[in-house]
Amino acid sequence: MHESSEAARPPRQAAILEAAAKVFFQFGYRKTSMDDVAAAAKVSRQTLYLQFLNKEQLFRAALENVTEQMLVLIRRLAGNQNGSVEQTLIGVFEILCGDSLALSSQVNIAELLAAARSQEENIVSRFEAAVLSVIADILTQAGTAARWERHGIGAQELARQLLDTSAGAKSATADLSDYRRRMALAIRIIVMGANEVET
Repeated sequence: MHESSEAARPPRQAAILEAAAKVFFQFGYRKTSMDDVAAAAKVSRQTLYLQFLNKEQLFRAALENVTEQMLVLIRRLAGNQNGSVEQTLIGVFEILCGDSLALSSQVNIAELLAAARSQEENIVSRFEAAVLSVIADILTQAGTAARWERHGIGAQELARQLLDTSAGAKSATADLSDYRRRMALAIRIIVMGANEVET
């Protein structure tokens, strides 16, 4: 799926899912109530329960919505590489983590990730695989992957390293500018390291 299914969602449901994502980021999974989401979405509890039977169903739908939107943005950015490979990759990781760092505490992020992995592992796995593929494609198209492959390190391994670095940086800091700095350094090491490996 390369385009968001948001267009297929009724406007009210899309607004509820946007509000739900913000509330989940703000309060975490356990502390978020259906009442909180209804208030944020400016709908009645009855309207919310007509759309989603319970918090688990709402969380799944919100997670699907967020990941679909991020994939559309990431693929669009990767397809329009007007800057350097480093700038493109920084943009990818800002899409992946920028909102969560801006809207949530480290504790809430960790709790949401744990809930997503335990309740909706298939959504998380599909999303991670798609993101890894996009990052690997960016590195391949830039020629970075080919230089590393001569030394036994493939594009998927480089992409996984960057994704793992992102997860570590995200858990180590709640500051978006610090996260960007850490990711810029990791990306530069991969890109420049490939150049050094050649010589």
